[in-house]
Amino acid sequence: MVDTGEAFGLIEDFVDANQAWVAISSRNEEKVHILVFHTTDGGQTWQKTELPQGVKNRGPFYWGTITFADSRQGWLMTVYSQHNCPAELFKTIDGGITWTQIASVYGLVKDNSLPFGGEISFRDPKTGWLVGRLDPSIQLLYRTQDGGITWQRQKLKLPVGYESGELSISDSPVFFSTNEGLLTAIYVPKNGQGNSATILYTTQDGGQTWQSRTPLQFQGIVDFTDAYNGWNWQWKTSTKKELYRTSDGGKTWTSIELDQNLNHFLDQGLDVTELDFINNKIGWALLISNDGKPVLLRTADGGDNWSIVYPC
Repeated sequence: MVDTGEAFGLIEDFVDANQAWVAISSRNEEKVHILVFHTTDGGQTWQKTELPQGVKNRGPFYWGTITFADSRQGWLMTVYSQHNCPAELFKTIDGGITWTQIASVYGLVKDNSLPFGGEISFRDPKTGWLVGRLDPSIQLLYRTQDGGITWQRQKLKLPVGYESGELSISDSPVFFSTNEGLLTAIYVPKNGQGNSATILYTTQDGGQTWQSRTPLQFQGIVDFTDAYNGWNWQWKTSTKKELYRTSDGGKTWTSIELDQNLNHFLDQGLDVTELDFINNKIGWALLISNDGKPVLLRTADGGDNWSIVYPC
């Protein structure tokens, strides 16, 4: 990359070992620039594009997301505060050579316009989802069917026995085929009465409708490699954590006994904050200590055993 002045924000999307997208917010001579870099050779060379000015006198963005539906059509969400507003949504139809602002939220939100900034994902060039919040505690799900120009809230049905609470959507949906996808939500009991739970929703019709699986009784992390194989790290109490695996799309879950390395770091007060599996055998777990120090573990047998990647 090249020197772009003082950088403030960073957005990245690593597609594979060779291709990646990086966006930064940069200030140079009192002017704010949003620059998008693209590499197709593992970072050896980068192509730079500057986004159009968009909203006048905007500052540097704090965070955002970038995603592509195919090799040419992609979206970049830039959020200009630590929360979800104000925000802008840009789109490219030529593989990132040029970008156009297609939606923004500044001040009063109009009907069906971009409601807030947040995490986005697209199933195809027309259909996408946005997860963010208007309320400080609840994250909502919105859907677009025109490529991001207009957005409508998509409500999910609460499972039987959980009708008295609310859902806070954890992440935007992940699709494994044109029709098969899933998303994760946290059940939040009203007035703090009752226990929270993790609820997995699946779709077989491309996100038109969503069906809930049996709720997992505690909050946790969920990661799936396809429509069937997934893992769940459960925070049962402040000291009791458990790892589960499913091979039937979340209908049933099997407990995995924690190995020596994982137990060692848990005993030291660290906790798992991320799970990332690339197939039904290989995955990584990121653990963070109370003072922010990271530990990265790797499994090659689906979570039965873990080796230390960092620190070496």
